Amino acid sequence: MAADGTPPPARPGDPVPRYRVTAVERMTRIPASTLRSWERRYGLPRPSRAGSGQRLYSDQDVAVIRFLDRRRIEGMPVSQAAGLLRSAPAVEDHDPARLLARLVAALRAFDEAAADQAFAAAEAILGVEAVAASLVPAAIAAASAPDAEDGPAGDGTPVEVEHFASNLLRRHVLRLLDGLPPAIGRPVLAGCGPDEQHELGVLLVTLLLRSRGHRVVYLGARVPGPAMERAAAALDPSGVIVGLTMPESLERAVAWAQDSRWWSRKPPAAWWGGPAVAHDPALAARLPGELLARGVDHGAAAVDTALTGRR
Repeated sequence: MAADGTPPPARPGDPVPRYRVTAVERMTRIPASTLRSWERRYGLPRPSRAGSGQRLYSDQDVAVIRFLDRRRIEGMPVSQAAGLLRSAPAVEDHDPARLLARLVAALRAFDEAAADQAFAAAEAILGVEAVAASLVPAAIAAASAPDAEDGPAGDGTPVEVEHFASNLLRRHVLRLLDGLPPAIGRPVLAGCGPDEQHELGVLLVTLLLRSRGHRVVYLGARVPGPAMERAAAALDPSGVIVGLTMPESLERAVAWAQDSRWWSRKPPAAWWGGPAVAHDPALAARLPGELLARGVDHGAAAVDTALTGRR
């Protein structure tokens, strides 16, 4: 326990009562009076009581508080945000695997309301970083996977399921990005490679880096090489992150790196990631910079470590 009485950090979603209200006020910047009002009016959060009657909050409670506050800032009434959480069965709220299964089932059924409720519960319990690093990648992979009953000769999951899941999850990731406070300092550029329209992966890396305090300028999908160069010339970034999902995007990125003189003029650090990099490491090795082929969480951690080491 720290000198101020705050216990050491726990795992995201830990249900063990750990924090006094003064610690929660410091962590969330929400007054104790507001926390008591939400508890009384909406039944959330649900702190435990010490023998003295003092409220003790768990990491789950803190995640719920932050979720309610983010939705309030976005313009949603706290009562409606609390309703989203109450709509999920309590047993699932404490089990990330069952939350994931519930989200995937809703995505496969094109049930937007149920998917939103499952995502809200996961966001409140797991927190932004765990949602970005684990839940969203697992959900899109599971929702897009072929059904077991289809067998090897089956058609697998229809493309419309993958598109629905990607667009719904992308909407939530953009919402989480909008809810983060702006960062200052030298930026990092991030965007999809030439003619690459699949942006969920690089959006998740952007979200993770922003949640860790880095300033990230996100350029979006289908960023031509010359456009990335002009943005870099204008912003002098500490690095450039390029997402590559489709094989043809990787081919175009390699051609850009080989044909452009910009890459021979001491450009900023570069990170290249995505399924195309993982599936064709021999071709990706011709790109200048570091390859991120082990998923969103590893990619964000590698960039975070590199940027933090330069401060």
